[in-house]
Amino acid sequence: MTTQDEFSADPTCCAKMRRGRPPQMPNSAREAVILRVAAQMLLDIPFDDVTMAAIARAAGMSKRTVYEHFKNREDLLVKAIIYVSRTIFLPLSAEDAQRPLHERLSILLQINAPPGCEANKLEFLRSIIAKAQTYPVLAQKLYANGHGALIGFIRAEILRAVESGDIVLTDINADMAAEMLLDMAFKNTLTRLLHPGEASLEDAEVARRRELAIALFLRGCAP
Repeated sequence: MTTQDEFSADPTCCAKMRRGRPPQMPNSAREAVILRVAAQMLLDIPFDDVTMAAIARAAGMSKRTVYEHFKNREDLLVKAIIYVSRTIFLPLSAEDAQRPLHERLSILLQINAPPGCEANKLEFLRSIIAKAQTYPVLAQKLYANGHGALIGFIRAEILRAVESGDIVLTDINADMAAEMLLDMAFKNTLTRLLHPGEASLEDAEVARRRELAIALFLRGCAP
């Protein structure tokens, strides 16, 4: 499965840098550091604690420097959420795009989870839902770049399969079919949100559910 290493670096390493604008770091690199630090903090600590001041401290920069790149907290957190989402939900590589449909769907449905405590990730999601009215753009970007992006990737493979004759489905039903496959492949997050003490599924169980969902989907759309 394709992976990315945006989260491989320890964001706290930046804290050793002196405060203020790092003189040898270009603007693009400095912005990338801020985004990486903010993204990891969202997964590690409560949402309300991810402030501009806290991000600046963790990045080893002044708050003024952070504001030079992002106009306010919501602007930074929206971009950090997009940053996180793009490392979790990945399109197929050129090589993987040549595989059979079952394998392509299986690869897309294997989520690249960033490092961090599962409980913290769940709390992050719970916080975004609770603040959706206060930060509507934040919530919309989380959906569009997460769940929405994955549906788009799956829909594209479904349409490819329809064109090649691997499955039978009308174009008008492609979005609905992609959503249904996603719902079958993953356990409803609402269950975990309402039962925070419930244990996460083992990797083997996640894989069994994913493969069963794909098998049922393909059987239902068989030519």
